[in-house]
Amino acid sequence: MFIVLTRYIFWQSAGPFLMATGVLTGIIWLTQALKMLDLLITQGQTLATFFQLSLLALPSAVNTVLPIALFCALLYTLNKLITDSELVVMFSAGVSRWAVTVPVMLLTAIVVVVVIALNVYFMPAGMRELRAKLFEIRGDVATSLIREGAFTNPVSGLTVYVRSRTPEGGIRGILVHDERVPGLPITYMAETGELVRSPEGARLIMYNGNIERVSRVTNKSQSPVSLLYFDKYTYDLSQYSTSTPVTEYEARERYLSELFSPASNDFYGQQYKARLRAEGHDRLVAAFYPVMFAMIALATLLPASFNRRGYTMRIALGATAAIVARVVGFGLINFAATQPAAIPLIYLLPFGVCAICAALIGGTKFDVLWRQFLTRISGGRTAGGVRG
Repeated sequence: MFIVLTRYIFWQSAGPFLMATGVLTGIIWLTQALKMLDLLITQGQTLATFFQLSLLALPSAVNTVLPIALFCALLYTLNKLITDSELVVMFSAGVSRWAVTVPVMLLTAIVVVVVIALNVYFMPAGMRELRAKLFEIRGDVATSLIREGAFTNPVSGLTVYVRSRTPEGGIRGILVHDERVPGLPITYMAETGELVRSPEGARLIMYNGNIERVSRVTNKSQSPVSLLYFDKYTYDLSQYSTSTPVTEYEARERYLSELFSPASNDFYGQQYKARLRAEGHDRLVAAFYPVMFAMIALATLLPASFNRRGYTMRIALGATAAIVARVVGFGLINFAATQPAAIPLIYLLPFGVCAICAALIGGTKFDVLWRQFLTRISGGRTAGGVRG
């Protein structure tokens, strides 16, 4: 019976958890993707690049929403089990409150494993790869200047126009006007061309065109304009590249070893050593927050007596407690960045909250006081019922 009960509550909780995770992840993913959309449009990147960058930002979004999704799913599931009188029947059959917590903690353990994996490897790996890609896109002048039917100015003094692009990747109707040297403009025009990327950088190869140069002449009999026709001409675009290799990673882009022990030649790591150490402890304590949220959800609804009016007040108080605990956690991280002596408080918070919740679930005198408090603020409308 215990195995059947455990399996039933587990799957009743897993379904809403997966749905909440999907919805919350989608919302955060969308907000992050929209920030990159403008850059991708201005740089002329493809839809595939957009989704690639979005996927790299996904581990960070999932890491943020997992504890929240777990908390929301557990509140929904427990409230449903109570309102459908399923928990009342279980408690009447002799099932204890702690037996109900077993499937919840199994689901929480899975979430903890995923959170640890994200914090230790997937999130920093994704964030540093995302940063490298964004640097590469910002420095990819070659792609940004090849736009159909538009005059582009990738750098000051350079104007590029392309009439059209072929499905095979070719270019038709090319105009490149270079006036970076004052008074000595050069104009390149070609019927067709193609963009080629080589290890040395991007190259624009033009076919069947001409080069028009304006030069300073002292002899009035000479023309200031010279015209050179060509069958093939290669224009070097690598000179306009502004991409630089990423050598210093921020806190979210670092692995745990780089947070706690930055290299001696790591200028950023040595300058912000206390902040990085606080981030490292935040990564470690993140594994306890799903447990804390699960315990808050259990302590919110498991000790509740049957109430025909519902459990809105309890759910609101539980949600408030979870929000306050998480905000305090963020505050402790920021405080520990300047005061390393406060680091133990980062771990004390989730453990302390879990201890209080365990006392409430266990039905101690503190639980009785808590129930009396809820009865008073709800106007004394709580009716007695079966307890576990």
